[in-house]
Amino acid sequence: MNSGVYKITCSANGHYYYGSSVNLKSRFMNHISKLRSQKHRNHRLQRIYNKYGEDSLVFKVVEYCDPKLTTSYEQKYLDTHTTHDNCMNFCKNAAAPMAGLKFSEEHKRKMAEAQFRNKYIFTYQDGRIEEFNSLTEASKALNVKNSNISRWFKRKNLGRNHGILSGLGVVKAEKTGDEHIVLEPYEYKPEPWVLAGASSKTQYYREIRKSMK
Repeated sequence: MNSGVYKITCSANGHYYYGSSVNLKSRFMNHISKLRSQKHRNHRLQRIYNKYGEDSLVFKVVEYCDPKLTTSYEQKYLDTHTTHDNCMNFCKNAAAPMAGLKFSEEHKRKMAEAQFRNKYIFTYQDGRIEEFNSLTEASKALNVKNSNISRWFKRKNLGRNHGILSGLGVVKAEKTGDEHIVLEPYEYKPEPWVLAGASSKTQYYREIRKSMK
């Protein structure tokens, strides 16, 4: 089992952080990646990392559980520990991890400006091109979560099997503004049974087998 509740402890001062995930190994690597790039949203944990270094952080699984129960299991630890001085968790609600974060008015202004200075351009298999002036606008039009679109451009590498883009018929995605990123998920090529005019993939291969007898 790879889902459950974990604890990150600083061996230098005893401060700790609780979290949960359906993929514990992946979550730990995500923490490390964010800390290394100075982008971790928990500034307490980021300060600990910057002061004592990566080697001071000890990752430990405190309880395994069913993937559907990770949030409720994490809540047990938050209820007990968020009032402790050494606990680095801001949020007291495992179901709303951003609830404990407070942003200054300046930070909110910068986030709003960042969203609207970017443009998101999508090219489709049929040649259509759609341009959106914000992440929110693109999200509503494509019926996809903001976070999904944001992740596409952060990864900067989308393969042929990327389900959402493939389902939308997108062959190219471009972001302009604070940085220019072009994603080309795959070169669209009609499947052979489509070119042959077969009603289905099964029929196409059935006809091929018949012709070989």
